[in-house]
Amino acid sequence: MVVYPIMKPMTSIKPMTLAALAALGAVLVTSACGQATPSPGTPTSAGGSVPAVQVVTSGAVRLEATMAPGGPKPAGTAGAGTGIAATGGLVVDYTVTNTGAKPLLAYDVVPQDLGSATVPADVDAKHAWVYEQSGVLRLSKQGFSPAPNVRFAAAPVMGGHVLAPGASVTGKAYAASPPTLDVPGESFEAPRGAVDPGVKQWQFCVQVDDRAAQARPAAAGSGVVQAPSVAPQGDELVCTQPATIPVA
Repeated sequence: MVVYPIMKPMTSIKPMTLAALAALGAVLVTSACGQATPSPGTPTSAGGSVPAVQVVTSGAVRLEATMAPGGPKPAGTAGAGTGIAATGGLVVDYTVTNTGAKPLLAYDVVPQDLGSATVPADVDAKHAWVYEQSGVLRLSKQGFSPAPNVRFAAAPVMGGHVLAPGASVTGKAYAASPPTLDVPGESFEAPRGAVDPGVKQWQFCVQVDDRAAQARPAAAGSGVVQAPSVAPQGDELVCTQPATIPVA
């Protein structure tokens, strides 16, 4: 007897809908990328050995900053033995960008001591005030109010840069390691508490406001201007989120 196999009819394949195709595409893209893009303001890092970039946006100001250990400059190199960069410590690299439609003034050139009516020609642009705020080491470029009953013959000034719409300024800020208090003298209202040498977190702050019209060229040149020193009001002090202090 010859047995003939019974062939079952093929099951029909339904066409894939556009929605299903889109879902499949999303899965493939996610698998290829491996991670989602961080939202604005979230610290990001290009790799394990690269300092995380702290990013914050406040109004028309975008601030980006990184911190890394910084050593003294070798003898014989430009700037060796002079300024704060000659000592070991912590260095912040920052960029301030004006994302708005009108000029802004960034007070990012801090005199060694506040109180003079002019910014000296040899001002160290890397200098920043250093103090502890709520358990966080703060490197800040800002003005302070005069102490009560203190009057100056001429208004003290801060240095900085005028930022046209869309423009940016980059710079550095240093702090000694272990960190110590560095603020204006008793003629100003400023933090006075000692900095805990074992502090674990840092943040960088810069004062930015709309008083660009009050700025005048400073003797330091290179686009540095000077303007009356005033304490930041409202959201004029832009700060990164606290982050862990890196170690060498």
